[in-house]
Amino acid sequence: MANVIDNIIGRLQGLDLSKVILPSVAAVILLGGLFTGGFGLVEIEPGEAAVVYNTTGLGLFGDKQRVIQDQGTFTFIPFVQRVEKMDIRPQVLLMEGDNDSDMNHVKRLTVRAADGSKLWFDRLEIHYQTIAALTDKLIEHHGKGDAYKEHALAVHSREVLRNEFGRYTFLQMADPSTYGVATSQARDIINSRLEPYGLVVTQLITPKPRFRPEVEKAIEDRQSSEQEVEVQKEKRSRLLKQKERKIRDVRQTKNGEEKALLAQLEGSKKEAENSAVATRREADKYSINTTAVCEAERDATITRATANEVAYRKDAEALAAKINAVGSRGADVLNLEIAEHVFPQLVGVSATPISQPATPIDIRHVDRGN
Repeated sequence: MANVIDNIIGRLQGLDLSKVILPSVAAVILLGGLFTGGFGLVEIEPGEAAVVYNTTGLGLFGDKQRVIQDQGTFTFIPFVQRVEKMDIRPQVLLMEGDNDSDMNHVKRLTVRAADGSKLWFDRLEIHYQTIAALTDKLIEHHGKGDAYKEHALAVHSREVLRNEFGRYTFLQMADPSTYGVATSQARDIINSRLEPYGLVVTQLITPKPRFRPEVEKAIEDRQSSEQEVEVQKEKRSRLLKQKERKIRDVRQTKNGEEKALLAQLEGSKKEAENSAVATRREADKYSINTTAVCEAERDATITRATANEVAYRKDAEALAAKINAVGSRGADVLNLEIAEHVFPQLVGVSATPISQPATPIDIRHVDRGN
């Protein structure tokens, strides 16, 4: 008997047990599934993904883990394979109130601002969903079911949001553009952390942050002042626009008047030029006529002067001849002239001889009337 047992053991040691046992086990499981109806069925519904795990670690039963993204009914081998389904529909994590009511509803977000003041958000919504292709990574790192919501999503989101909002003072956080930028940056950082593990945040909806009453009052006063400044800026801008519009209107009016005046001046210039041309024409005509008249008068005067010169020369010659004739007659000619012209004038002249008085005459007794 001992020899028989030793012989069997020797033969078994000479065989490759993996080539014998593994096919045998697979054949037994397959035959059992066929005859007993023990194959598992899983339904992948819309909005779900699944991961099929090989619990044996043997390549005969497929990959170690495999992600199923398609919808429909799939089979698996019980005791050898395990299936975990995951909801991949968009979901919302709500941060609101003072208690954690469920996986998608946690207490509100409170933040310590950079200046030490406290602020909080009454209702903050984190819209997220799992990445179907990375469902196995999500389960591997955070566990099956909704464990990732508590262990990853809520923890990382609260930490990142506190860090990003805490960079600013309460006055900066009162500006919607500031916490808008902080929200965008927080979403990017959260996704950089969670996307490699199959989780993505699609949207962060952050309402206006809340502060203590005295801080709220200071913010309201500041906002009122800023609004008044904006109102005054708007009024100033409107007045500047009115000023520009009036200046433009005045310029248009004056440009129109200038064009009208230029057109009028141009017309007057044309009239003046036409009048100047007519005047020059009349002047040229008058100059030509006057020149012709003057030349004719000059020619006539020259002609008369020439004729007079000849006549006067003849008269002078005749007078000279007469003078020469009178001169040749001597002193008798002078006596004759006196007798002909002077003596007839002496007929009307009477004269009395003048004698000197013997005694002086007193002029006081002279008759003034005589």
